[in-house]
Amino acid sequence: MTSRSRSGRPATRRPEPEFVSYHRFIGSQPTGVLEFRNVVNGMTIPPLRWLVTDLDMVALPHSDLNVLEWEQKVRDSSGAGLWITDDDLRRFVRDNHQMIDGEFFGSPIGSTTTDASQAVIRIDFFDSTTVTVTLDRSVIGTSWEFELFLGPGVPASGIGSRDEEIATEQRRTQDEQRRAQEARDGQQIRALVRACLQNAPIDEAPALLTQLDAVVDVTPSGPRAWTLALERDDAPRVDLPDGPLPEAVSYRTDAVAVGGELLIWVHDGRMQMVELPWFTDEMPTELPRLDQLVFPAERDAGDGERTP
Repeated sequence: MTSRSRSGRPATRRPEPEFVSYHRFIGSQPTGVLEFRNVVNGMTIPPLRWLVTDLDMVALPHSDLNVLEWEQKVRDSSGAGLWITDDDLRRFVRDNHQMIDGEFFGSPIGSTTTDASQAVIRIDFFDSTTVTVTLDRSVIGTSWEFELFLGPGVPASGIGSRDEEIATEQRRTQDEQRRAQEARDGQQIRALVRACLQNAPIDEAPALLTQLDAVVDVTPSGPRAWTLALERDDAPRVDLPDGPLPEAVSYRTDAVAVGGELLIWVHDGRMQMVELPWFTDEMPTELPRLDQLVFPAERDAGDGERTP
């Protein structure tokens, strides 16, 4: 079925976008290869209207392009960006000597949006260090030289922006740091629990140590609390009531004699959770060290006596 416009002519439908992103460190290629001029001229780009959100460039010595005026116009846009014509963009390409920073979004001439939501290409030079090009292959063509020096391209969900990429990278870094810290905490929790069980004055301690060997994951479940996931269902269960083990171990800090307790919770005969309640005004930010544990026998002897 063919759709028709109000004029009666068959309506032309824009093909589904096929976004691809290219990213390279400028220094990874011979000097002069990844220049703004070469990157733009390595593509087949139809006439577009361009949104410039960042601009810091050096013009050729013989150029009469007033770079400072253009840079000020972009700054005056208060982050919204400056719309320029296709001729303006081509002049930047022709007269450019070095693109230090520049982010350009190209949208169809007929688009009426005031942002880059309909952009079919984004060209981003950042800090004279990296170049990123994201384009819609159904609109923009690339030369073999472009693919050679910037490729391979990877599929992208959309045009994106430098700010979005920076935010994504920050989140990725934060997630990696969080996971690394959780892994370190998990290892420390295992070591603390092992020390507690090795010094626990209860008959069930050996069976609980066997359960500890079956723990495959230590997951944060709340402030100073971690859930223990056991791998084997056949790890021996213990005959203890649900709740924390008797004779809780306390811990000191570098500042106080008794900073809190280490509670090992049991449910249905299996270790389920480790909790580190604190007795200080502020919640501690670090886990206790092994040498800061105060076992019941030490407390009974008066070392690290707990105050109410």
